[in-house]
This record gives sequence, structure tokens and C-alpha cells, in this order.
Amino acid sequence: MDELEIKNYLTMLRARMSFAEELYGIRINYLPLVVEDDIIILDKNDGGIKRLSDKKSLSESELKRVLPKIRENIEKGLVDLYLTMNLSSINHR
Repeated sequence: MDELEIKNYLTMLRARMSFAEELYGIRINYLPLVVEDDIIILDKNDGGIKRLSDKKSLSESELKRVLPKIRENIEKGLVDLYLTMNLSSINHR
């Protein structure tokens, strides 16, 4: 998976987050991409890849450092799992 494929995948994830908002009526602003020492998130509103602790976009060097882990988590299905876990907390009435 190259950088363009990752970018396209993240765009699709933002669309899925928006769809889930419409379908379930809940807001999903952030989706975890990497859950380690620093939690790295995808911001649905601007498409930025950020650190959850301060919600600031990663610098180019930080992004290059974390991109292999994002790629790995996408390929393992962890990012999809994180989205699904967000939806499982919804109480259906």
C-alpha cells in the first residue's frame, strides 16, 4: 500500500464516518489510526492526521515516522475495527 492508496483509504474512512453519523445520529469526529504511546487520529472534519493529546496536525517528519504503522494497522484491519468499536457503543432503542 503506497502513500496514494493510504490517502484514498483515509478519504473513504471519512465518508464512512459521515455515513455512520447520518445512520445512527451520533457524531464521530475522530478515528484512531495508531493506538500506542501517542494516539494518532484521523480528524473527520479536515482530514488531518493528528495527535489526540493536543489535536494538532503531525509535522511532515512525524507523519513519515508514523506512516508505516498506519499502513500496518490498515492492512491488519485494525482501523476498521476501531470504527466498528465506536458504533458498538450505541444503544439501539
